[in-house]
Amino acid sequence: MKNYTVKCFKVGAVLAASAFSFGLMSCAGSNSGVDKKTEIDSSAEMVAPVIPLPPPSSPVAVFEMKVVSADKQIRVVEKPTMAALDFATYFNNPIRWAGKDEKPENYTGKMASAELKDYPFPMLDSLSAYEPAVVGGRAPISWEPFAKLMYTQLGNDSLNVILNSVEAVKWDEPEVFRAFQNVNRMWGVPMSDGSVEWWVEVMPAFWTGRSVFYGKLKYKSTGEAAEILNYYLTGEMNADDAMNWARTLSSYWYPTLNTDLEPHTAGAPWENGKPFAVMRGNPMGTPMWIGFEVPAFRMSDEAIRAKQVADSLANSGEVIPVERHLDTTSAFRLETLNEVKGSCPANEATATFRKALAEQMAKLSKEQNAWAEVDANGKKVEGGFLWFRRNANYLLADKISAQDSLHNPLPRMVELKQYLDSLGIQLLVVPVPVKEEIYGEKLVPGTAADLCVNPEGRAFTQELLEAGIDVLDIYPALMSAKAGDEPPHFSYQRYDTHWALPGELAAMELLAGRVTQYSWYAETGAQPGSLNLQETTTLREGDLVSHLPDAEKAKYPADTLNVMKVYKGTETYKGGKNAPILLMGDSFTGVFESVDQKSGGPGSLLAYATGLDVQVLTSWGGGPGVRSRMMKMKKDMQSKRLVVYMMTARDLWQSPMEWDALR
Repeated sequence: MKNYTVKCFKVGAVLAASAFSFGLMSCAGSNSGVDKKTEIDSSAEMVAPVIPLPPPSSPVAVFEMKVVSADKQIRVVEKPTMAALDFATYFNNPIRWAGKDEKPENYTGKMASAELKDYPFPMLDSLSAYEPAVVGGRAPISWEPFAKLMYTQLGNDSLNVILNSVEAVKWDEPEVFRAFQNVNRMWGVPMSDGSVEWWVEVMPAFWTGRSVFYGKLKYKSTGEAAEILNYYLTGEMNADDAMNWARTLSSYWYPTLNTDLEPHTAGAPWENGKPFAVMRGNPMGTPMWIGFEVPAFRMSDEAIRAKQVADSLANSGEVIPVERHLDTTSAFRLETLNEVKGSCPANEATATFRKALAEQMAKLSKEQNAWAEVDANGKKVEGGFLWFRRNANYLLADKISAQDSLHNPLPRMVELKQYLDSLGIQLLVVPVPVKEEIYGEKLVPGTAADLCVNPEGRAFTQELLEAGIDVLDIYPALMSAKAGDEPPHFSYQRYDTHWALPGELAAMELLAGRVTQYSWYAETGAQPGSLNLQETTTLREGDLVSHLPDAEKAKYPADTLNVMKVYKGTETYKGGKNAPILLMGDSFTGVFESVDQKSGGPGSLLAYATGLDVQVLTSWGGGPGVRSRMMKMKKDMQSKRLVVYMMTARDLWQSPMEWDALR
C-alpha cells in the first residue's frame, strides 16, 4: 500500500481524499462526499455572541496521520494536550472500526431515502450538510473521553446521555445492533452568559450510504464547563503523563479490541517515526498498530544511543543475582489437588445452567459483546451487573486441554515450568475466575448461589496440578468473599470485567499466605510492616459499558470504588528489578497497579503483606502474551525466586492471543 499523509486542521484545510476499510474519512473543514443538492437549515449560520476559547488563530494541526502500511499508522500530535491525544486516538481509529464497514445482519435500509429535514434526531437543532461557521477556528474534540472528564469533574452525565442518544438512533430498525452513525467530532462554543453550546459532526456508517451532517445539541452546559473545556484543550501533558494516558487507554480497550502497548523506548524510531507509545490491537484476528508521536518527546539519534548505553549499564549493574533453590515439596500442590477433585461435578444443575446461559446468549446480536443482568421475569435489574460474552463462552467451554495446539494452554504451562525450574525459580499459576463464574445466580436467575457452574474450568485446574504445576486456587476464596457483599459494592465491579477491592483482597490474602510457606522465604530477609497502606477511592468507568447497545450505554455511569494504595515512606510503592518476586500476567495484574489510582494492585498488596519486593509485568493484550516479555528479561530474572503467573481464566479457552512456544 502506498504511503501517504493526511493532515487535520482547525480551519481552512481540505482533507486529502483517502478511504479505509471502515469507510471514507472526514476531517476538519472537509465536506467530501456531501450531496450539494441536500436541503440545509440556514439557521446553522445564525449564532449568539461567543467568547473565543481558545482564541482563533492561524491554522494549527490537530494531528498529522501517516499511514505507513495497511496495518500500521503513526499519528503525530503537535502539542500533547489531552484533547489532541484523545482526538488522535478516537478519530477514525482502524482498531476501533475494524469489521464495521460490512452491512450488518437484519439491516433493510427502510429509511435510506430520508431527506436531511426528515432525519430522526430530535436532540439536534440546526441540521446542516455543511460545517457551521460557528465552529470555524475551533479545535474539534472526541466526545467519549471528554464526556467522561465532565462526569468525573462535575458528577453530571447529561452530555454523555444526549450524545449516546445521537449514536443510538436506529432509523426505525431497532433490531440492528450496530450503530448507524457515530459522533465523529464535537466542538464546544462558550457563550457570553458563561454557558457552552455543543456542535457535532455526525458520520453515518459506511453501509448506510448517507453523507456526513452537522447539528447543535439541544443542551447547554453551564458553570464550570467552559473552564473544564479550556483545560482539556490547552493543558499540556509531560512525557510521563502521556505514557499513563496511553497505558490507561490500552487497558480499557483490551477486553474486546485486544489492545496492548508494544515494548518501545519512548521517542525511539519506529516505522519512520519516533512515537512515545505504540498500541497494538487485534479485534478481528489481524493485528494493527498505531504509534503516537509528539515532537517534544522525540529523541535525537545521539540521545537514543546514549540512553541505550545507560540502560545497558544500569541493567548490568542494578540486578543482584541471588543464590536460590527450588522448594520441591509437593504438599501444597497435592493438598490443592485433593480439594479440587470432585469439587465441581457436571450434573443436572450445571446442565440446566449451561442450557439457560446458551439460550440467553442466542438472543444477543452476533456483534453484542456485553449485556445487562435481568431478573427471573426477564426485566433488567436496575444497577445490576453487566456480563461479558467471552467470559460466558468460557463457562460453556468443552474440555480445555483438548483444544488445538495454538489454543491449548496445558503444554505451554508445562513448558514454562520446565524453563523456570532450569533457572531455580518457582512458578505459581493463579487463574482468576471470571465474574460470571462467581455470580452464577445473577447471570442465570434461579441458579443456587453456591453452585459451581464451571466444571470444565475446575477440571483444567485439576489437570494443571496433576501435571506438576503449582496452582493457587482462589475460586473458593472468591465464592466466600461474595457473602460479604454490600450492594452496590461487590467482590467484582458491576460494569467491568475486573474484581473490586473485596475480591482482590480475598485473593491477595491467600497468595501472601502461600508465598510465606515456601522454604526459601526465611532466607529473603523479608520485612513485613515496612510499607504503609491507605484506603482511598477511585472513579472507574466499566470496560463493558462501551459494548452495550447504544441506547443503554448512558444508564451505566462510572463507579466510585474503594481501593487501597501502598506507600514506601512518602512515595507510592513500585517494585524494582531486584525484586525476588515477578508478578506477571494480564490486566488483573495492572488494574489498580499501573492505571486508575495506582500502587494498589496485586503487586503492591503482595509486597505489603509479605515484606518482599514485587516486580510487575503486565500484558494488557492478554495473559498468554506476557511469557514472551518475560523471556526478554534475562538479567532481571537473576534476582527472582518466584514467578506468579496471574491471568483471567477466560483466556484458557479460545484465546484470541495464541499460546505460542516460548522463545
